[in-house]
Amino acid sequence: MGNCDVAIEIDRATSGGTFTNYDVLTGSVKLTVTGSISLNYIQVKLEGISKTELSIPREVLRRDKRDRREKRDKILQDAHRVLYDTLIVFPPENIRQVSKAKEFTLTPGTYTYPFTFKLPLNNSCIKLSGITNKVSFNMKKLDLKINNGNFNSNMVKNMAVSYLQGQQMPSTSAPPPTQQAYHVTAQLPPSLSGLGEFASIKYFVKVTCKRSSFLKVNLRAFDPFIFLPLDLDSHNLPLIHSEDYEEYREAFVRKDVVFKNRIPEIIGVKMPSGKVSMSSNDKLLPQAPLVVPRKSFLQKLFEPPAPPPNPRRNSAASGSTSPRPQVNTQDVPFAFEIRFRHPAFLIPTKLPSFKLYLVSNVRPSVYSLSEFGRPEESNGLGVVYLQRLVMDLTSTTTISVLESDGVLNEIHKSRHDDVINICNNTYQNLKLDLMNCKRSKNSSSTTASNNLANNVYELEIPKKYFANCVLPDYLSPSFRTCNIQRKYRLTVVGGFSSEKIADFNNSAELTRKLSYVDLQINDIKVLGGLTMTRSLSEGASTSTIPTINKPLPDEKTANGADSHLVPPPKLPNRPDGLPVGGASSAESSQDSLPLPTYEDVMKESTYQNPSDHQRARRRYQQHEHYYNNLE
Repeated sequence: MGNCDVAIEIDRATSGGTFTNYDVLTGSVKLTVTGSISLNYIQVKLEGISKTELSIPREVLRRDKRDRREKRDKILQDAHRVLYDTLIVFPPENIRQVSKAKEFTLTPGTYTYPFTFKLPLNNSCIKLSGITNKVSFNMKKLDLKINNGNFNSNMVKNMAVSYLQGQQMPSTSAPPPTQQAYHVTAQLPPSLSGLGEFASIKYFVKVTCKRSSFLKVNLRAFDPFIFLPLDLDSHNLPLIHSEDYEEYREAFVRKDVVFKNRIPEIIGVKMPSGKVSMSSNDKLLPQAPLVVPRKSFLQKLFEPPAPPPNPRRNSAASGSTSPRPQVNTQDVPFAFEIRFRHPAFLIPTKLPSFKLYLVSNVRPSVYSLSEFGRPEESNGLGVVYLQRLVMDLTSTTTISVLESDGVLNEIHKSRHDDVINICNNTYQNLKLDLMNCKRSKNSSSTTASNNLANNVYELEIPKKYFANCVLPDYLSPSFRTCNIQRKYRLTVVGGFSSEKIADFNNSAELTRKLSYVDLQINDIKVLGGLTMTRSLSEGASTSTIPTINKPLPDEKTANGADSHLVPPPKLPNRPDGLPVGGASSAESSQDSLPLPTYEDVMKESTYQNPSDHQRARRRYQQHEHYYNNLE
């Protein structure tokens, strides 16, 4: 612009383009001056803005002969600064302390000013209010908004009354309850895009070159960046490795299924004890039920007549066991269960963190031939065929907009649901047998819910059959801030049958044989996949950022390189009474260092692998709209 151009750039070399809590964000402002220019200062701002927009129906009185009321939609916006920090990079602090000048002149040349910010853990929400700095005009909608759409005649009147009352009687009371409850203190929310003006969270660094003349436009430049928070619990401890994540704690959902009137595929027959040389404790090996074959007409013609029945023989044999068994139908109850290690969570691009089970309170031996000396063989009664597995993740974004007329506050809410299909697997007669169930030792099985007794047996469905159920990489982690909340619900539907399906294109057969079971996991957490590393832990324990020597106005960098480096860290203080220099001094100083505590050792064991950490940073990308309309 004119004889001066400004650009700002964030250093992304070590972050992969995505930043998180406790990161030190560095960059530089490059100012190119082609003619002398006078500036008051150059200010760099670190900002994160959470913005929502709603269309509120309103009845407007139309002043005409009939004074009719018309329904019109009023667009309201609500914006909160969840992150805000400022830094003056020109003039340098030492100049500002001794100089009373309000403007400084830069001669032609290229100037580079480095800046450094440390990203905090929690938000410091500031409601964007006022009138002078909140006038926006949407070129597409030809819509003018003043103070987020809250500017009206009632607001002006009420603000004037409040101002006069405040002048007559200074108020020391707290803000209204609605205003207090509207702001929350929580962990910094992630970057959010893809929902248009409905909801967005954007992070950026902005530079403003304040011109000395009121008639001249200030120079500005932006550089947006992506923010992905660490996975922490309510106590700001690593979520996965904190006390809430214990081995014996589980989260599970279970639903019952019953296959009615089932008949075993193999039926054992006990022969009369007098016809075989067996001990009284032995039992005949199982055999299939007796089946009488059909005979042709010629076989029936030449077959000799059957002897007449012998009543005595029949009466003698009536006390013995008949070789033709009596087959009774049975109900086969079991439950379909999904199980998480507490707390229930999923991580995009990662393998499923849950397990799927068939659970039963019937002893597995009932479904085997153990009664006939073959416990390793199945009688077919407990066979279950898994035919389908469908998983859907419902993303719910709830937003709020605060409307105020200067006295009364009203909060409007809305929500947006998006159903994402995670997997839709068809297995075609995947055979599972309840005979293979094992006694469960998990905490979920000890719960006397869903009509299951304490003696519970479980059969795990191998993970390879649902290893493709992976969340997409663009999903935002669960979060809550003042005006936006993101939650998730997982729906798992299993399709089971008690017999094989011959034709999967036959809808009538599928309807007759398939039984569907749906499991709802409400408020499941979606994590970002970022946990603490050694460098982040060291940054978290440091309350200040490294000091950077600010360049003087006439100092320039060659080829755009920064000549003002961060000073090296100071060496630890030497204990009293020890000599300076020499090997003995180094050994003595090492011996004097305190040993790490148990908490330090445990914390270090939970640090995330650096390569996994970088992959998690790189996978979280944003919609192209994220980089536009930053203010």
